[in-house]
Amino acid sequence: MLPVSVIIPAKNEAHNIGRLLESLFAQTKPPAEVIVVDAGSTDETAQIAASYGARVLRVDRAYPGQARNIGVMHAKHDIIAFWDAGMYLERDTLEKLSAPLLADEADWCSGELKIKPQTFAASLYFLLLNAPYTHRLDNHTTVYIPPVACAAFKKILWEKVQGFRPWRAREDGDFRQRVEALSPRIHLIPEAITYWTPDDTWLQLFRKARIYARHNLLSGSPKDWYGSLVKIYGSYAALALIATLFRGVGVGLAVLGLTIIGGGGIRALRRIILFKSLFTERTGKNAFSPQVVLGTWGLLLLTDIASFLGGLDWLLLDKMGLSPERFPEPSLLEELSPTLLK
Repeated sequence: MLPVSVIIPAKNEAHNIGRLLESLFAQTKPPAEVIVVDAGSTDETAQIAASYGARVLRVDRAYPGQARNIGVMHAKHDIIAFWDAGMYLERDTLEKLSAPLLADEADWCSGELKIKPQTFAASLYFLLLNAPYTHRLDNHTTVYIPPVACAAFKKILWEKVQGFRPWRAREDGDFRQRVEALSPRIHLIPEAITYWTPDDTWLQLFRKARIYARHNLLSGSPKDWYGSLVKIYGSYAALALIATLFRGVGVGLAVLGLTIIGGGGIRALRRIILFKSLFTERTGKNAFSPQVVLGTWGLLLLTDIASFLGGLDWLLLDKMGLSPERFPEPSLLEELSPTLLK
């Protein structure tokens, strides 16, 4: 048994949490502690987690970063590992992920996250916005930077950066950036494999993009979400303005509509060409089939609309103070059970 505290934020994950906990307790070397922070579920998430032997902390509300903070604060061990409820692990993932930490050869270890979407909409969403968790650096080099939800690290790092920010978006990337500023020893361990099975519907993805857009603004980093959108739609507006000046308002509006539709199609095709093999693999269809092309184009426009609505939410609700996001500290309601692993 490994002296590791696994932290899992969860809300209404009754259909997922059992599979993750089963894979954790079946590890070649299971963790000594598994903490599920139930962030206000209205389903049986907490009860199911407790039945598998997890230590369940029920709170009134919490975004994922806040839930992780609560879990770490109550953790009994000096090595922390994060997973999300919609994931599950290969049998030796935790052993491989924690070995360099236990040998004091690393301070942070990230495994490989393999995305296995369960819906067509989710397949396109992750390919469109963040295909294989690759990030392009300023020198145009592409690197793999997995999220924190398949990482293990020394608790002291969390203490030094004072945990996660409370936002709903960017909280994991911000946390990792602040940790990296400490110059820790970071190991990437691709053989420590985690699977993620998102099953979002089109409506859920729309709502997710809207709240992510708002919280990117709240985080003070609008460029991360809106940088390219401002350039793209700014160019559309410039063309429409030129058409309006020379040909009238009607022509200007027509140009604006056509550039939005045509530009969206070009952006979608560019993404498909860039990640052609992944589109084929994830969707199970030819990357250039009408269903994939039209679906990608439609989802792109849908997320653009959601992003602008998220910006409007921020302007009206937060900036103008109509109903600002306050980020109250979650209140611990109860602990359902200790982990069965001692």
